[in-house]
Amino acid sequence: MRTMKAARLAAVAALVLLLGSNAAGGQEIRAFWADAFSPALKSREEIQDLLRRLRLANCNSVFVQVRKGGDAYYASRYEPWASDNPERFDGLACLIAQAHSGKPRVSVHAWINTCAVGRSRGNPRHVALAHPEWLSLSDKGADYDGEATKIDPGHPDAADHAFRIYLDVARHYDVDGIHFDFVRYGGADWGYNPISVARFNARYGRTGQPRPSDPVWMQWRRDQVTALVRKVYSLAAAVRPRLIVSAATVTWGQGPRTLEEWNTKSAAMTRVFQDWRSWMAEGILDLNCLMSYYRETRHAEWFRLWIDWAKDNQFGRWAVPSSGIWLNTIPDSLRQIAAIRRASKRGNRAHGVLLYCYASTNVGPDGSEQRYNEEFYRALAVTSRHGNAPFASPAVEPRMPWKVRPRHGHVYGFVRDANSLEPVDGAVVTVSGKATRVTRTDGTGFYAFVDLAPGPWTVTVSGAGYVAKRSSVKIAAGSSQCAGFLMGAEATPFTPSVEAVRSVRDGFPIRLKRALVVGGTDHFVGRLFVASTGSSAAMRVELAPADALPLQPGDWVALTGRAATLDGERVIVDARAALVDMHVCPRETGGSAWRMPGQGGPVVGSLVSQGVVRASGLVAGHGDGRMSLSGPCAMEVVLDGRKDFGVEDEPVPIGAPPLASKVTVTGVATVAVRDGRPLLRLWPRTSEDVRVDAGPEAAALRALAGVFGPPFCDGDGIPGHKETK
Repeated sequence: MRTMKAARLAAVAALVLLLGSNAAGGQEIRAFWADAFSPALKSREEIQDLLRRLRLANCNSVFVQVRKGGDAYYASRYEPWASDNPERFDGLACLIAQAHSGKPRVSVHAWINTCAVGRSRGNPRHVALAHPEWLSLSDKGADYDGEATKIDPGHPDAADHAFRIYLDVARHYDVDGIHFDFVRYGGADWGYNPISVARFNARYGRTGQPRPSDPVWMQWRRDQVTALVRKVYSLAAAVRPRLIVSAATVTWGQGPRTLEEWNTKSAAMTRVFQDWRSWMAEGILDLNCLMSYYRETRHAEWFRLWIDWAKDNQFGRWAVPSSGIWLNTIPDSLRQIAAIRRASKRGNRAHGVLLYCYASTNVGPDGSEQRYNEEFYRALAVTSRHGNAPFASPAVEPRMPWKVRPRHGHVYGFVRDANSLEPVDGAVVTVSGKATRVTRTDGTGFYAFVDLAPGPWTVTVSGAGYVAKRSSVKIAAGSSQCAGFLMGAEATPFTPSVEAVRSVRDGFPIRLKRALVVGGTDHFVGRLFVASTGSSAAMRVELAPADALPLQPGDWVALTGRAATLDGERVIVDARAALVDMHVCPRETGGSAWRMPGQGGPVVGSLVSQGVVRASGLVAGHGDGRMSLSGPCAMEVVLDGRKDFGVEDEPVPIGAPPLASKVTVTGVATVAVRDGRPLLRLWPRTSEDVRVDAGPEAAALRALAGVFGPPFCDGDGIPGHKETK
């Protein structure tokens, strides 16, 4: 017995030694990058092949490219569909469904090119054509760096656009992670977007154009990239706490041996301004996916220097180095995988292996590129003439302790001018409690501190021309607290809530600190709908003309405008809305009983999410883009002024069902008064929100049934049909 027990202990010890720190909640991450320039995601057949090969290779994750250059292979609210996907096939949704339901489960990380926006291919909705003012420029004014056309994260609107793309995926898709790529500048002499330069000069009291080698200007560009990563990480953690945020990070050249070499010689720090080591130290990256692409026959030492540097600079997060299999023979790739899995000289281990890429698997003996080589996928799982199989048995993707058992929390917020709602750029933000930390707001007014110890903290904000403000927050483990600030003296007092707007006179100035968007500009042209916590109906907001990014349900906004009555409905007009927080998009349910606010009376419909009501009735009339319904109360459905949520979708009215049809309508609910009586006004978002339950013939038969009664009615109340037994 003792011998058997000793043998078991020895086996366990050997397993722990083999897996090292990878044993936390699983074994290791094993993944491919699957790019969108090659077949992988554009049809069900491609997805089936992808998953079959991943499972054949005993891999448990895939980093799949869903935005390669200002385009989308998913249903985006901010980008046009990819030009090579004319059918608008939602490959991301299809992949998630098949990857998560199949055995073994495969994790899906949405790989998004951040700054590289590529070619427009003539699409006027493409970011490079729609917003050329966002592009990164060289010190000579060029806008193509030889690699890609890129937006400049130093332009606040460009950075905000990129941020919302990541959060759009996180909020609408059940992805396991979101993945940065090209989150950097194009080179040492790039980043000269005029807005970024102007912000830099304003910050440091300078004029003119800084030299590319100016150390302050170099740090500025690092800060712009880091600020974007911080913002995405912080809001992703608030929206979906267990979502993994990762980045494909630059190596290039010989790897560093010391911190000084990293700071002064690495391409990441000195050429593209991607300070990924500091991201790991700050905790704004979960996975460092090192792009360690080197030929084993030429640069084996460089490769090992880089992967060991990543292993030794994890700071409690995880490194997942990669092998550039497209540069190597199968045996050389197996050697690199073995090197990735070994401990560094300091005894630190990586937490997985990434392979680039799924399509280009290896080079042949003659140096030619081999694509989708089944022999390579098998060689990962089955020992072959190429060497021992590194993934000989399946592995569970490890769970991150700071995600599943968090010991810290985060605080974040936007700092805006109280009157204009413009962001306060460069405000100094200090958080103090068990420690003191200091940061600055970015160009969108955003700040964040991650990994704060549980307990009370004080956030203090000061900015040029503003009196400092403070806010107390209580951090709990695993929580994300929003602490926003509106700076400066208010010209008009804040309105307490959306509901309070209903009781003020027309023309009264409205200022709301926080209102929840329940119907966004992604669907409604020039308007949105907001509610306060607990509101049973929404309020319409007519926006002043502006070229703004779409707001969507789950966004929280600050609002300015004035009260008005339009068509019997209290609204806010001439409004400006500014993002102050984000929540996950509300899920619609079967709903609770909904009655007209303040009226009591009969149940009119069901509240399926805040401000959204589902109600049924007979079509009593239609015209002028609307239809009226007969039901428990007066109801009107607005059929025009809406669109599908894509940026390429044009406003199209919903077709009105025939008179006397029985319909069920789901829409944002507002309340109006007509002829002294309350009116429920529903604003459907898509044609699917208007469902015809029965045509006018059935309705007429129902009316007859009401006159004649049984036995002329069947179980549905339709006369003339009687079952025979």
